Amino acid sequence: MKKSDQFFGIETSTNNTLYLIDISGSMEGIDEGSIKDQVMREAGNKAGNVVSNAIGGKIGNILGKQVTKQATKLGAVKRKLIPAIKGLPDGKKFVVFAYNNDVTKQSLELRVANNMARTSANIFVENLKAGGGTNTAKGLAEALSTPGVQEIVLMSDGLPNGGPAAVLEEIRRINTNNVIIHTIAFGEDADHNFMRTLAQENNGTFITSKM
Repeated sequence: MKKSDQFFGIETSTNNTLYLIDISGSMEGIDEGSIKDQVMREAGNKAGNVVSNAIGGKIGNILGKQVTKQATKLGAVKRKLIPAIKGLPDGKKFVVFAYNNDVTKQSLELRVANNMARTSANIFVENLKAGGGTNTAKGLAEALSTPGVQEIVLMSDGLPNGGPAAVLEEIRRINTNNVIIHTIAFGEDADHNFMRTLAQENNGTFITSKM
């Protein structure tokens, strides 16, 4: 994957950035995405079937699934986030968290971008698997409590446990440092109203993967 200086149109900033990825079970669903993404998904599905049929057996099945899984919402996150991390300038502070029922962290603290930090982050992202519930409130709370964080980029289908109203109320209460929260919504079933409101109330940008 090539480097990128932006992520779904959100340009890389000088802020200390925490990338927060929803890895709940619903992120295993299909991401309709843009026309380009839809073409890529269809190509991925066909390629997965071709690989599986051509090789055959257990190995063919595994490789076929590996190709096809890029068509999911989480696959779409990986396709765009990995190049964005590769393109982070040396010296920028960043870290990647993922959440479902619990929060999984690439690092307990912000890391300074260099070749090792970028590679470590992308290995973390590539190995993420979808499953479990969607504890968005916990994911955001852990992100907001990370020392030095100035900006959060939330990637989700916006279907939080407990409902969106509870999450919005909690973030109003705990985001006392006015951390910017950008939101990127994935999939046809994404709760765009929730993701848009979360971004608007926290000085962020709302993006949908369908753009």
